[in-house]
Amino acid sequence: MIFKDYKIEEFINDLASDSPAPGGGSTAALVGALSGALNSMVYSLTVGKKSFEKLDENKKEELLLFKTESENFIKRSIELMEEDRKAFSELMNGYKIPKEKEDREEKIQKLTIGALMAPLKMSREALKFYENIKFGVTYGNKMLVSDGGVSAILLHSTIESSILNVMVNLKYINDLNLKKEIEEEIENAMKISLEKKNEIMKLVYSSVK
Repeated sequence: MIFKDYKIEEFINDLASDSPAPGGGSTAALVGALSGALNSMVYSLTVGKKSFEKLDENKKEELLLFKTESENFIKRSIELMEEDRKAFSELMNGYKIPKEKEDREEKIQKLTIGALMAPLKMSREALKFYENIKFGVTYGNKMLVSDGGVSAILLHSTIESSILNVMVNLKYINDLNLKKEIEEEIENAMKISLEKKNEIMKLVYSSVK
């Protein structure tokens, strides 16, 4: 069964079982989807309301574009849940290759890179999504500003969790240039994510106090 067909309880039970997948990477992407869903709710409960009608035409158009982008982010996060599970399962199968096989190490290296790419992609997608959340918090329905804040908190959790899943595979990569490149990227992503999350939360807290 693919993740988009799961019921919530089914996914949680599967996650809690002795099956190695889904695991942390898929869960990180699920949190990303939840972040996107909360943000989309802000837009859904803004369009057609007084707060929407008060915006100028350019802002209305921009809000509708961000709403569509938010919906696409949810879909992409769910796709990356599945991509992560598939890549990790393939890596586990790679370790079952007989040790006497000459190309065993080469195949495992490729599969390890594949296993870290899904969470790396998730962190990249999530980092770009802050702009969307900030717009919703700024111009969306003010009754839902706390939901925008939770969305930002979840997004940072998605990025931190995804990066952790990158790191756990990265240490097994032999390509030192690739390893350094990814290390620099995720270190920078963590810094930017925290800054952007805090920036949004300042807006949120100033509104709810």
